[in-house]
Amino acid sequence: MSIAQRQHIRFSLDIPAIRYSKFGERQETVLQQISIGGCLLDWDESLFTGETFRLEVGLPNGNWLPLKCKVLYKFENNGIGAKFVDISQFEQKLVGKIITNALEKEGLPVQVDPFAQPPKFVDSGEKPKPQLTDQRRLRDELLEKIMSSEA
Repeated sequence: MSIAQRQHIRFSLDIPAIRYSKFGERQETVLQQISIGGCLLDWDESLFTGETFRLEVGLPNGNWLPLKCKVLYKFENNGIGAKFVDISQFEQKLVGKIITNALEKEGLPVQVDPFAQPPKFVDSGEKPKPQLTDQRRLRDELLEKIMSSEA
């Protein structure tokens, strides 16, 4: 999924969770990234694109939030991108609390609204802005020019 397609802000946090296979087998996993719309979880070669599975994520009060997920994409030996399926607004609020709690534990600012739309980096019809690497290259060239000047 491209950045322009994202509907929710994604947070890079390590959140423990439990994934259940289609046979009911329980497997501990870690959510590497999470938003109120989905997550990126540890690699598992037994999951396939389009497959659904059950995920339980720990709530700050010690209970577990059960979520139905669908595999959208796989990063070979790296992670699995999943979308939360049939998630209610109440469940989304609970995911927001999980995110806020994880941010607090990490000592990170919690003023971020998990329901906010992520910024759009390229709007359709507009000329694309220079990529970060282009900006970095331009800055490095400018610094090199300034530092090499004998003025």
